[in-house]
Amino acid sequence: MKGSLVSPLVVCVLGCRSGTPTLERRARSGAQAYLTRGATMVMVCGGRSWDGIVEADDLARMMTAQGVPATAIVRERCSLDTRDNARFGAALLRRRGVAGGERSEQGMRVLLVTCSWHLPRAESLFRRAGLEVEGYGVEPPVPTVGQQLYRHARERLSRWHDERREMRIV
Repeated sequence: MKGSLVSPLVVCVLGCRSGTPTLERRARSGAQAYLTRGATMVMVCGGRSWDGIVEADDLARMMTAQGVPATAIVRERCSLDTRDNARFGAALLRRRGVAGGERSEQGMRVLLVTCSWHLPRAESLFRRAGLEVEGYGVEPPVPTVGQQLYRHARERLSRWHDERREMRIV
């Protein structure tokens, strides 16, 4: 975990393929952060459907099973990638009056939970969307050299692509 925010108001957990150990690690870490850091809300992000299960719904189910009250969880179910997580998540928080805009003087403080290797790009995108972010990197099992190369190449290519796309908050 990195960052210096004292008490984030929202824990934001990014989705990935449903039914995977990666999603379970993120849900477990997000639930732990919610229960120990004094957050008031959890936003679960992910609109992709895997075998009929939407990422945000799967995250919400797992986090509820870990003790997070269902009433504290909001679902962002429109995003198909990390950039969408940031823009749709920021819009969702603004509609609830808890992120920037007229109702608050500062941006919403968000504890962003995702895999540690994915965190730098995710943090950058959430900041571009106008949110104050603290990263919470979830460590995966020790990766093979092939996995390391794939992750590095994926993030470099995705960052290049993200930088060329406009960040329009809906």
